[in-house]
Amino acid sequence: MSTTTVGTPSLIRCPQDVVDLVNTHPARHSGLLVTLIALGGILIDAYQAATIGFGNKYIAAEFGISPGFAATINASVLVAALIGGLLANRVINAFGQRRAFVIGMGLCTLGAGAVAFASDLWMLLACRIIMGLGLGIDFPLATSAVAELRGASSKHSGTSVNLWQMGWYLSTTVVFLVLLPLHTAEVPDPQLWRMTILIGAGFGALVMLLRWVFIGESAMWAARTNRFDESCRILRDRYGVAAELAPDIQAARPDTVRIRGAYGVLFQPPYRRRTMLGCVVATMQAWQYNAVGVYLPLTLAGILAGGLSNALWGSAAVNALCGITGGAIGSLVVRRFGARRQSMVGFGLVVLALLTLGWIGKSNPWFALSLLGAIIFFHSSGPGGLGMTIATLSYPPSIRPAGVGFARAIMRSGAIAGLIFWPIVWQALGTDAFYWLALVPAVGFLTCALIDWEPIGAPVDAEDAAVLARVRQENVA
Repeated sequence: MSTTTVGTPSLIRCPQDVVDLVNTHPARHSGLLVTLIALGGILIDAYQAATIGFGNKYIAAEFGISPGFAATINASVLVAALIGGLLANRVINAFGQRRAFVIGMGLCTLGAGAVAFASDLWMLLACRIIMGLGLGIDFPLATSAVAELRGASSKHSGTSVNLWQMGWYLSTTVVFLVLLPLHTAEVPDPQLWRMTILIGAGFGALVMLLRWVFIGESAMWAARTNRFDESCRILRDRYGVAAELAPDIQAARPDTVRIRGAYGVLFQPPYRRRTMLGCVVATMQAWQYNAVGVYLPLTLAGILAGGLSNALWGSAAVNALCGITGGAIGSLVVRRFGARRQSMVGFGLVVLALLTLGWIGKSNPWFALSLLGAIIFFHSSGPGGLGMTIATLSYPPSIRPAGVGFARAIMRSGAIAGLIFWPIVWQALGTDAFYWLALVPAVGFLTCALIDWEPIGAPVDAEDAAVLARVRQENVA
């Protein structure tokens, strides 16, 4: 049972008072387990992405299409997620955090379960679109919820938000650990992706249940919708703040509740530079990951001998030893180095590793495997998670879902490029394709070098009232 902090009550006169209290009082229970539950939709996103990357060639063979066209069909989930990301701000403002979580993950779970039984390309396409809409809605909610649990101005918030990258590789490792016993049990290879994605739908249902119990509603959203009694209850129960309503409480304006015009604010000073940095970092990291990370079994099969078993074992080892470790280390050190600088260093090291990998080629398979691991490590500890961390911590709460949703939507363009073009370029050029891929992190490196904005520890929540006033003026205009 939760208890209330004893002391002088904090009086709530307006929504900004709730924002300030949340910003300065981390939730009682905001440790690693609760953070991963909040980020659960991102874990499901990673699981399904890795499953589809593995199954791409089997999907192509089953439906009689080229691997490139199969990748295009699979990329429909990213196009739908782009749309879902742009809808996330509207969904959370209409339904609140708790029900929006159910909507997003419910669509994903429904679509994933149906994908496992898709009998033709049209059904596969429709199910992937449903999944994508759910995943697109879920991501901004997840990172915003984590920022609210820790307080956005705290440097610990950057650590917590960036844990989604460690969770991503934890989830992709689970995919290969699910595939291995299925393969050992002599499940036909063409059916492996269907069984694995169906198991992922079960994981999605579990995430919905855990979130409903442990995450709950947003105190900030409740205040913006004039549910101040609910805000005070959440502040007492979740944050240990003795909050009471002031006699002269000011109700939120209806036009600020809708947050129309939020996307326009993202491209006005001082947010324009923040938006550009977050979007470019997120997009370039997604491009490099969806080329190397998603298709890791395909790449390893072309480098290592031993067939599917060795490719799966190699993929699991690279994700566990390099991805999870890199994500954990990146989250721990981001408070010291900052999100921008850490992203820049990560991009630069990935460029060097890709160029070396293109030069080595197949001449030394184990060294090539080590370089692939290095790419995953530098990606995971560097820009892999920090694009979304930058987007999450660059905006005050009222426009945070819009900022994260927009960055995530733009990021999907990079993911689509990697997902569609890498099988084509790999088939045409082999290991020489790594030379061309090195251009992607090079763009990310230059962007980080040119835009000097550091969100870690920045008091952006204090800007909330001013942003709401700006949005109100735009709505009137």
